[in-house]
Amino acid sequence: MKKPRLRPDTPFTRILNSMLKEREISVRKAAKMAGVGISTVMSWKSGAMPENYIAVKRLAEGLGTTLSFLLTGEDDTRQPGALPAIAEVFDDAGLIFDGYAKITVQRLVPKNLKKTGGKE
Repeated sequence: MKKPRLRPDTPFTRILNSMLKEREISVRKAAKMAGVGISTVMSWKSGAMPENYIAVKRLAEGLGTTLSFLLTGEDDTRQPGALPAIAEVFDDAGLIFDGYAKITVQRLVPKNLKKTGGKE
């Protein structure tokens, strides 16, 4: 498995560390809130960018904040429980594509179902 690239200066890492410290929430408890392993939360605290935004959303809800605030430090006007648009999640101010594109994600398939062709 490829090691995640650490970026400890991201808003996500700073906000996550700050909120856990302020609320005296252990890594174990944060992992339970997010539904991930302790090592995943430890990697987030060290600067790894999350791959599972559903888990980050669960953690944000457990911390009493929004996904947008936890990831970026900025609140939005989205309805509670709504996920951000894919462009908002991956916007890092770097130009990747110059032009017009529209991407619609209709359904996300969990990793364990990809190997079985969607059959459980």
